[in-house]
Amino acid sequence: MPRIARTLIRTLAAAALCGFALVAAPFSVAAPAQASVDDFSYESWDAKYVLDLDAEGRAVARVTETLTPVFPDFDQNRGLVRALPLDYEDSPVPPTDISVTDGAGRPVPFSTEDSDRFRGILVGDDSYVHGRQTYVISYSLRDVVLAATKTKADEFYWDVLPIERKQRVDAFSLEVEFAPALAKHLTGSAACYTGPSGSKDRCGVEAAGRSETSAIASAHLSEVPSGSGVTVAIGMDPGTVVQPPNRVPNFWLDRLPAILALGALGCGIAGAILVGGLVRRRRFFRGTIVAQYDVPPHLPPLLAANLIGGAKSVLPAEFVHLAVRGATRIEDSPQAESFWSGKQPPVLRLLDPAAATDPLDQRTLAELFAGLAPGQAFQLPTKDSRFAQRMQKLVSGVPAEARSRGYTTTEASRGARILGFIALGLVLATAPLFVLGIGRPESLTFGVGLLLAVSFVLAIVALAKHRVLTPAGAEAREYLLGVKLFTSVAEADRIRTLQSYTGAERLEGAGVDVVQLYERLLPYAMLFGLEKEWGRVLEVRYQEAGVAVPIWYPGLAAHGLAGLDRSLSDMSSSFSSSASYTSSSSGGSSGGGFSGGGGGGGFSGGR
Repeated sequence: MPRIARTLIRTLAAAALCGFALVAAPFSVAAPAQASVDDFSYESWDAKYVLDLDAEGRAVARVTETLTPVFPDFDQNRGLVRALPLDYEDSPVPPTDISVTDGAGRPVPFSTEDSDRFRGILVGDDSYVHGRQTYVISYSLRDVVLAATKTKADEFYWDVLPIERKQRVDAFSLEVEFAPALAKHLTGSAACYTGPSGSKDRCGVEAAGRSETSAIASAHLSEVPSGSGVTVAIGMDPGTVVQPPNRVPNFWLDRLPAILALGALGCGIAGAILVGGLVRRRRFFRGTIVAQYDVPPHLPPLLAANLIGGAKSVLPAEFVHLAVRGATRIEDSPQAESFWSGKQPPVLRLLDPAAATDPLDQRTLAELFAGLAPGQAFQLPTKDSRFAQRMQKLVSGVPAEARSRGYTTTEASRGARILGFIALGLVLATAPLFVLGIGRPESLTFGVGLLLAVSFVLAIVALAKHRVLTPAGAEAREYLLGVKLFTSVAEADRIRTLQSYTGAERLEGAGVDVVQLYERLLPYAMLFGLEKEWGRVLEVRYQEAGVAVPIWYPGLAAHGLAGLDRSLSDMSSSFSSSASYTSSSSGGSSGGGFSGGGGGGGFSGGR
């Protein structure tokens, strides 16, 4: 074949194929790139409800929904999903006796799946469906009529077209048929609402009035958009329908638990008050606080803090106590302050272990200077969790020491224990009723649960033995409060105390001067949160006595006595930081209703 002929034939063939493509293009259908199983619409949605009473007088309904979806012509949908709620107003209403047919009455395959709130009806199988389809879904419900407290009427208040729907409905119709047992109790009040959730837009409904035979109410709407539903409320005489047990007020499950829980709470609070009275009453020996200007060696700061309660800077006070007693000396760190590490904690130097006569003081020295000889120093660490744990263990062992020395004991209040047993008994009696009442609309579930939890804790507090001071402990506490009084009064009052007959006699017998006396009171002033005030008092005393450098803290020579109160505060903070360091690691019917406010509803979509 000549070359020109072959070229002509190829050109004509290509033109023919191009022309065929242009002609066929309008008739070809391709799936969109972002196709979704919810991309379809309903040509119509027809719902029929037949309501009656069962043998118990409770409302039952047989529902038939005729749905006509229009699916795309390409392979997108295998059917649709109709989901129905499992509960309505705290009562289970699971759909039963489910069947699905097509428009001709032929069975359509389906399956059901339950979630926490819904029973899903999955209509269809694995075969794709195209174009206009008709599905007739039938199911039975129970307890669909509610005794409405607001309208004082029994109501069929139902979401007959679900709001949770992404498809528009071109035509919707509803028919509600009431059996004779219900028809004669219809009040003639009916309302229809449409729109998104909470909408009060009304739609027309032909109300069913009183009749001795069955009655029918109906509604018709055109083009209900996606996200909009239809809800009807049809009224009946109050008491027409027997309500399920969960909706009927029950004194034993709704109110009695609250009454018992309040009683338990009252007994628990009264018991706790008696416990508090016992503890407060045992805190006093004579009830009179007399100013005291010295502290006996057997009441070191660790023990004193445990007796007075609410003490501050306990370990720093103990460290200073050892220094002013001559057992140790506080020195500034030889390491220079830097931008990165900041100011270094002080150094503690062991001088005379024999100066620590109390066992708690000796235990503190052992923890601080383990393996060190007199003259050697211990640098307080800045970040050492093991050191901090040793210090906290030292403090946590003080209550046992106070008990072994006869300062504290454990005791229960007889009256509190009686009230505690009553409170605990009421809690145990209420617990089963509380559990049975969970989820009931009239029960005060959250409030009762909270009351029971608080009452249980208070009952345990009332029943338990509590730490109280013995007479010896109360006497020691009053003595320490006298020390606090002395450190907090004006200097003139302190001088009068020291110059009194008994004061002068004690001071002379002790063989100490006023400066040394004031130094020994410093740790206790720290316990009371008065270290700054007492630092200024010491500053004046040092200047009057011509003391330039205190033996227990020679570093003050560099800082100057004028800033003694500030230096003491900084030193206390540094001690506290070292002793408390912890490592860390990072690691939402009467016209008073609205759309979507009733039972039923659920959602619908493609599959």
